[in-house]
Amino acid sequence: MKSQILQFKYILLPFFIVSLQSQPKISVDLGTGFYEPTMKGFDSNELVSFPTGNILTRNLLINFSTFYEFFYNARVGYSVLKSIDIGRLEGFATSKPVFYRTINFRMIPLETFFRIKPKVELNFTLTPIWGRGRLILETKPASSDGSGSFTITDDWNELLNSFGDNNPLDQVASENTMVTDWFGYSGMLGYRYYIRPWIGIDFKMGFLNNNYKKNSWRFQGKKVNGPEMNIDEIPIFTLKVVYALKWETF
Repeated sequence: MKSQILQFKYILLPFFIVSLQSQPKISVDLGTGFYEPTMKGFDSNELVSFPTGNILTRNLLINFSTFYEFFYNARVGYSVLKSIDIGRLEGFATSKPVFYRTINFRMIPLETFFRIKPKVELNFTLTPIWGRGRLILETKPASSDGSGSFTITDDWNELLNSFGDNNPLDQVASENTMVTDWFGYSGMLGYRYYIRPWIGIDFKMGFLNNNYKKNSWRFQGKKVNGPEMNIDEIPIFTLKVVYALKWETF
């Protein structure tokens, strides 16, 4: 019996050695971020009452990433930080349209890391940013308040006018999304603790630098004004769970 137990221990010993000295080769990350943008175009808009901002719609970001380790202390990946807001708009003459707003910070991070202990890692990240903002307005095809007929075009002109766009639209088709893109960059310092060789907790802090311009929005092939937002040179913090799909010993 004792000999069988000893044999079993020797069989398991390599697995314990691997678990203590392993490094994720391919990983996926899921977590959240926190930042403090200034969204004057929504929060201080005197013409349209947007949904009241709160920590969920203004400060929290959803974070998804995937990484590949191409060198013993470096990895490259794809990461997205997303902000979401949804609600009904008050103050419209025709209806209470449903409003959607998303901001995506899409990144291709290059990350270097150093193991200061078997389970503790310090890392540094540099990444370009391809940002995208989207505004969607779901309104009624037509409505009337007794004094005349109103259409989707009227609702969109009312929204754009609140952003300082004084060039009214002639007609709005079925497409109801306005979009903008910009570029930027980010740098972050991070700390990672491996609970197991295939799972860890990663915390980062740094800055987002975005070249956002309110007059670069597009709607149905036309350049329009969008909301005033300050998302340049703002601190950011992220916390995520790292799950290794493949790992190797080191």
